[in-house]
Amino acid sequence: MNKKNKKKILFVHQNFPAQYKHIVSSLSKDDFDVHTLSISEYKDEHTTNHHYKIDKISSDNIHEWAVEFESKMIRAEAASKKAKEIKNQGFYPDLIIAHPGWGETFFFKEIWPDTKILSYAEFYYKTVDCDIDFDIDFLENELERNFEEFHEYNKFKLSARNSAFVYLYEMSDYLVTPTNFQKNLLPTTFNNKVEVIHDGIDTDILKPNDSASIRIGNKKFTKSDNVITYVSRSLDPYRGFHIFMRSIPKILKENPTANIIIVGNAETNGYGAPPPNNKKFKDMFLSEIENEIDQERLFFVGQVPYDVYINIIQISTAHIYLTYPFVLSWSMLEAMSCGALIIGSDTAPVTEVISDNKNGLLVNFFDSDEIANKVNEVINKPNKYNKIRDKARETILNFYDLKTVCLPKHLDLIKKVLELW
Repeated sequence: MNKKNKKKILFVHQNFPAQYKHIVSSLSKDDFDVHTLSISEYKDEHTTNHHYKIDKISSDNIHEWAVEFESKMIRAEAASKKAKEIKNQGFYPDLIIAHPGWGETFFFKEIWPDTKILSYAEFYYKTVDCDIDFDIDFLENELERNFEEFHEYNKFKLSARNSAFVYLYEMSDYLVTPTNFQKNLLPTTFNNKVEVIHDGIDTDILKPNDSASIRIGNKKFTKSDNVITYVSRSLDPYRGFHIFMRSIPKILKENPTANIIIVGNAETNGYGAPPPNNKKFKDMFLSEIENEIDQERLFFVGQVPYDVYINIIQISTAHIYLTYPFVLSWSMLEAMSCGALIIGSDTAPVTEVISDNKNGLLVNFFDSDEIANKVNEVINKPNKYNKIRDKARETILNFYDLKTVCLPKHLDLIKKVLELW
């Protein structure tokens, strides 16, 4: 097809390609003229890439609840300048696909009023019965914060943050979000325009591997070893790091051959309020247990290359995944794809994917003893849970597989928006 006759699609994400990598690859091989707009450079012979620059900084003395909105306006202005530039060069997209979290597309309907927009709705903040009021004891006892003051402050702050999303979602023609949990956080007025489609798990790469091994220092671990794994981008309470750490003494005491591997950046604080007195969460919670454990069996490996991460998951005897009611980590689905046995918190959105004793094991997020007991049971009866491991893999293949499930759904949605069928 002549390029002039192809449908034109513009992807917008400050750190492109992010979650759009596979969608763009598929569309660029099909009959679409694909363009991208980002801050970071993205080189791809099959797409036309545009980059914008930010030439302003946030103001001094701005109201604290307006800081994020101003930041979005700075990015919106910068992205719009580039958008107007390529419009003046004759570029009129038929569809804009964007992650609006940084505000880049705020004015794009003013620039291209007839262009349809498909936005990624990652997280609309709920101020009650969700993440900010989930772990009150931790806030008061560990972070030394008054919960009522903390909650009132954050209710206002997050309401202000949501205000930008309301407009960005309203001016979008369609929305896509990865889980029903995230969909249900959105105002009901958007129900008729939102589709639930996960980004997808590459099950060809993330799969069981009985010959996998990992070397840490002078120790080598394989699937024949008792290895408990925990993965989080940051070692933070939103992912239950503090609860898991408190389960470790009992796990190691009752299982002399067990080892624990923790993957994640201990230097970043992750989501939520930071630790007090410039501490790090790792140091806070390791100090609680360090005199009770054999530290030679506890390994903090930091951030690791992706292939090493996969090997760690592939040798896992049990993989711990705990979370506040918040965005579901890819790591849990990736671990399931590798046939790992998930011991997960009985919280949304984990329960959207895992059914207890069917494709994983569910525990009370706050109960470190229950977590330890569940781990101990798995170690003591290693073959009892093989069917659950198989079901975990089957769940990902059936509902979250990149190539056979999620990518086709994304492509069908794009064609629907473009009225191609």
